[in-house]
Amino acid sequence: MVLKMFLTFLLTLLLIFWTYAGPLFSAVTGSIVGPGAERYPIAVSPLRNLGPGEDGGRLSEGIADTIVRDLDLSGWFRVLDRSAYIQHPQTSGIALGSFDLRDWSTIGAEGLVKGGFYLQGEELTVELRLFDVYQGKQIVGKRYTGKAKDFRRIAHKFADEIIFQFTGVQGVFNTRIAYVSTSGGRFKEIYVAHLDGSEKTQVTNNRTINLSPSWTPDGRSIFYTSYKEGNPSLYLFDLFTGKDTKFSSRTGLNLGGRWSPNGKLVALALERQGNVDIYLLDHTGRMVRRLTEDPAIDVSPTWSPDGDRLAFVSNRSGSPQVYVLEISNGNARRVTYSGGYNTSPDWSPKGDKIAYTGRVGGRFNIFTIGIEGGEPRMLTSNSGDNEEPSWSPDGRFIVFTSNRKGRYHIYLMQADGENQQRLTASGGDDTNPSWSPRLE
Repeated sequence: MVLKMFLTFLLTLLLIFWTYAGPLFSAVTGSIVGPGAERYPIAVSPLRNLGPGEDGGRLSEGIADTIVRDLDLSGWFRVLDRSAYIQHPQTSGIALGSFDLRDWSTIGAEGLVKGGFYLQGEELTVELRLFDVYQGKQIVGKRYTGKAKDFRRIAHKFADEIIFQFTGVQGVFNTRIAYVSTSGGRFKEIYVAHLDGSEKTQVTNNRTINLSPSWTPDGRSIFYTSYKEGNPSLYLFDLFTGKDTKFSSRTGLNLGGRWSPNGKLVALALERQGNVDIYLLDHTGRMVRRLTEDPAIDVSPTWSPDGDRLAFVSNRSGSPQVYVLEISNGNARRVTYSGGYNTSPDWSPKGDKIAYTGRVGGRFNIFTIGIEGGEPRMLTSNSGDNEEPSWSPDGRFIVFTSNRKGRYHIYLMQADGENQQRLTASGGDDTNPSWSPRLE
């Protein structure tokens, strides 16, 4: 078994190195993921200050630290400790030939990130490069411009570029998570932040209950349900303008608003005459049609990537279970049969799986299951209650909430359950995570 894993790892490295033989800025098509793969050893040097002003490490180390955090969260890289670096970032060059690659191979680096920045007022220019240490080649180089305050977003973009070079799919670290938190006291408020906790923004501040944030397809706005005017109504908040619009305020519950992939329809659970069903609204909030007609409670709609189906939760069989509904004819079929309490479905962007919360042995855990049903796969175990999964835009990661450390916080894991790491650490409970689309 050990020999097989070693041969798999060796073959993976050979595939990576062979693909480096292309022209400058070419993409690496080899893979560092999959069974038997080991974390790729990479060094991320602080950036060289190319401008006349003092930096004090704010940008030099801040950009590098953000890249390191993203690569570590991905689970695919082993970032070498900065204390082992031989070269000083402010005296060595950033272009191939202006520094000695042997200083990096000596400490075991196979990949290397170097770069520089120039700050003029608040205008920031950043140049970042990824090198293959053994082959002595530059793999990719990017130049970014923006405001100094946006340096973390620039770092997220290059981390996504590094991941693309090794996996063939753009990374997802230039994204945000919307979630509910009681960090400001006992009230549930909506927050938005990057995965590393930066650019944290409080969306609501109405000192009441706010629930179930979800994103518009363009990543500009979020839905949420709030009791701020007494009735649990659905609101739409534009993160760029700060405009807060009441989208659906029908008497009773207005919960779980989800935009269709094409941005034309909204699915949500509405309470009418004491019964809760799934309805379709148009982009203005006007009623289009009722999707479920059952005396049971139907909630938590989530769209398939093609927009032809919805997964939702219903207790029509006697306990909460996950169902899939065909939009065209309204036919619904049960998907989950294992366990007596299954909720919070989220459909994978790849279209092949649904993640959900299931109760086993008195504890809640995250599962995935094929859209046709079958045997579910449990991704979390022996670590408190784990609930409310939300897929990354590429379908390779899941965020969820867990109380494994006492209070509920947001965690990240790979889609197979590996590399589970905590994202939030507020003084309250952090719940209801929703992963944004990729940002510009």
